[in-house]
Amino acid sequence: MKKIIAITLCLAMLLGCAAMAETAEKTYMGTVSVKGAFDLKCTIPEGYDLITEPMDNGNIVSVITPKDETKPSMMLSIAFNEIYADTKRLSDVDAETLAEIEDSFREEYEVEISYTETAKGTKLLMAKEVEGAVDWVDFYTIYEGYEIEIVMVQSEAKEGESISDEQVQMMLDFLSNLDFVQVQ
Repeated sequence: MKKIIAITLCLAMLLGCAAMAETAEKTYMGTVSVKGAFDLKCTIPEGYDLITEPMDNGNIVSVITPKDETKPSMMLSIAFNEIYADTKRLSDVDAETLAEIEDSFREEYEVEISYTETAKGTKLLMAKEVEGAVDWVDFYTIYEGYEIEIVMVQSEAKEGESISDEQVQMMLDFLSNLDFVQVQ
């Protein structure tokens, strides 16, 4: 009987710790305030620091820098685009608009374009460089007229090596945990 109680208590503690880890406090990034105001909150990837620059026009640019210079760095930009003012999400744009967005990635680079989703089901366009090693990966989406783009760039120390699937997953996790909290 004591073993059952001990095991039950251990499981209860384990579940409590897991719940606390899941509800960890997110980092406030800033506020975007062009069409409605949204506070941005995120979970910074382990081993990275966040530097956010609010722009005069109500948009935000953040640099997510690694503490280890052999890891890739990331840049996040969130900017309102009047063209998409009435667009709630990327999944709401028509095929012609989606083709135009894809073409904008092909203007300067040879890229492979595919689509994926965040853990919350938000459609993402993923552009990967295909010339030689995959030195950069770009995720793009739209939310409430804001274009959200995060780019991961391989470190100079790893030049010639492709960005790994685990590093791409880290970007997806970051976007999955990025919250737009409407300011009342």
